[in-house]
Amino acid sequence: MYHSTKPHLVREILNEGFKISQRFNLMLDDGLYVSRDIGKTFTYGPVCFKLLVYPGKSIMITEYDDPMRREWHRNFSSAWIPQNSFDYFHYNNYEETCVKSSTQVRILGIAYGHELLSYDLRQQLPNLYGTGDSLNRTENKILDSMLEQLGIIYSSFVHDESSLFLECSRSTDCVRVNDWTGRDNQLWTRTWDNCLENKDNGLVLVPGDDYSLDSPLMVEPVDAAGEKNQKWRLDNRGRFLHKDSNEYLCVDTTRRRMEDQLELRSYNFAKNDHWRFRCMGSTRTTDSFVHFTPWQEMVSWN
Repeated sequence: MYHSTKPHLVREILNEGFKISQRFNLMLDDGLYVSRDIGKTFTYGPVCFKLLVYPGKSIMITEYDDPMRREWHRNFSSAWIPQNSFDYFHYNNYEETCVKSSTQVRILGIAYGHELLSYDLRQQLPNLYGTGDSLNRTENKILDSMLEQLGIIYSSFVHDESSLFLECSRSTDCVRVNDWTGRDNQLWTRTWDNCLENKDNGLVLVPGDDYSLDSPLMVEPVDAAGEKNQKWRLDNRGRFLHKDSNEYLCVDTTRRRMEDQLELRSYNFAKNDHWRFRCMGSTRTTDSFVHFTPWQEMVSWN
């Protein structure tokens, strides 16, 4: 995401962190305002930070008179205005997010305005103009560190009956099961809106074009609007349930191709398809925002 400011404030932000905006006329009340749309930032300052942002448990606000517009802080970590929302309420048809705490944000570099900074600041902050949403190796290390600090631990998902691991193919967008390899394409985390995201490529698990048995499972970019087709949860017996189809993620080991072994089946055909997750390290069960971590509501901690 992005956040712009004036050049003379950059040093203060690096030394002291982002300050939470606190004014009576703010659109989403107090918080730090960021956006996925870099165009949203143009009117707020000539220097723009490229950021990693953990929204946590988020609420979508689409109406100006929504009472949660100013009351979301108690139960949510962030509030989000989608693109092209209520005209009077939204500026320039860009989406924006307000996060409660500056600890939900990490600086990657400068998206534009790098040349306006002093020499020593230019040495501290990479010039990331034109890099968009992509992350290089250094930025991925910052992401890994942030996830660990926030207690968002990547896990591998194991199918109990077959002992095979859920993984994303590195040559295609297909998802399959395979023996354990220890590679990043077998590591997954749960996003704030119940998607299952792969560490290797940052894409989330979805069924193919239809829900037939012959349709492979795929990965695709996360839909910020909360597409039902991307949402999953584990039921109380450890079975993966797909929200849009109300069917379960199953494994058929009689099929030859690994991509064909994964399928969506109804409840009656998924009685033995239990999954468990293996955390790669210890994780907290609460964070410092609203007592929420990505695995809550997906599995039981007991």
